[in-house]
Amino acid sequence: MPAAADTAPPDYLTAMKAQEMWKVADGSGITVAVVDSGFKEVPGVRSESVLPGESMMEPPIEHPDQPYPPHDDFDGHGTTMTAAIVGDGTGGAPKGLAPGAKIMPVRTSLGTPMAFAAGAEGARGIRYAADHGAKIINLSWGDYYSFEKLKSAVKYAQSKGALVFAAMGNEGEGNNANNLTAMVSGVIGVGAVDETGMPLKLSSHGPDTDLAAYGSKARIRCKENTSWCVSDGGTSYATALASASAALVWSAHPDWTANQVARVLIETAGGAEGYKRTDWIGYGAARPRKVLLEKAGNPGAPDVDPLDAPAPTNTPAPAPSQTAAASAEAAAVEAGLPWQWLALGAAVAAGLGLAGTLVVKRRRS
Repeated sequence: MPAAADTAPPDYLTAMKAQEMWKVADGSGITVAVVDSGFKEVPGVRSESVLPGESMMEPPIEHPDQPYPPHDDFDGHGTTMTAAIVGDGTGGAPKGLAPGAKIMPVRTSLGTPMAFAAGAEGARGIRYAADHGAKIINLSWGDYYSFEKLKSAVKYAQSKGALVFAAMGNEGEGNNANNLTAMVSGVIGVGAVDETGMPLKLSSHGPDTDLAAYGSKARIRCKENTSWCVSDGGTSYATALASASAALVWSAHPDWTANQVARVLIETAGGAEGYKRTDWIGYGAARPRKVLLEKAGNPGAPDVDPLDAPAPTNTPAPAPSQTAAASAEAAAVEAGLPWQWLALGAAVAAGLGLAGTLVVKRRRS
């Protein structure tokens, strides 16, 4: 991958009118839990933007005293997600979409040889985040084997008032395996689009896709988390930007509930022209500026899940290769910067599975 200094990814912040939005709200007062591979203090992310957090990693039997602090990250995935939300744009890092928010790093074994434990660790991490004030929980990964634990943990977090975002996965060009966590009622499943607003070929898609965000070229941690590079991102980074979009909206409307924040994001999303909802981008790319700058979106009832209504007729989605144009605003990078779907290790199928076998999400669990 080329060094970030040699390549400039699309400026999605300008397209999203971030500078104007930050005059209204910048995410202040909102804590986003990034349940991931941890966070490493690197150029581009101010230490005051990141809370102490917690690590769910268990020490190996042969080294029972081995510590795994939350402020460390072997892989760089969690650090990238953190920067996408609160980065300061220096040192090759991306500028975060919600720079005033606080990140709660919750470290799991993602990106390590012990990645098979990440699902169960992540479930504990979700509960920890919900118990310690996280309003938004970002899951830029998936796991099949611990799905029931993750499902239970997500339900618990929702009962505490948290809004959960989950990446759909990066298997769109293969078996289209979807992240099972995205199927849980109330979870916002996030797909990825390119700079024209069309869905990325790599983006996993299906009835659980609710929103989308930019997922093409992005600034990510690379070379074993030693530098910033530019590479395709996918749904991981897109999910971080969807979480950041929610942080902006919630910061401007602190009295709203998770359901109300989710509802206005869905109502103001920019979908492909002529389509109400598609399996590729859900209701469209997240556009927080519509809420902050144009006062669009009706928050509705505080205790009603906006995705719990009968499923709308699912219009076939435009595939990436088709020319069904995305609406002018819909897409134009109104989502977020992606990162590669994290490989969970040889022992785990990257946390994905059972694509195409799940029924419409809002009627399940």
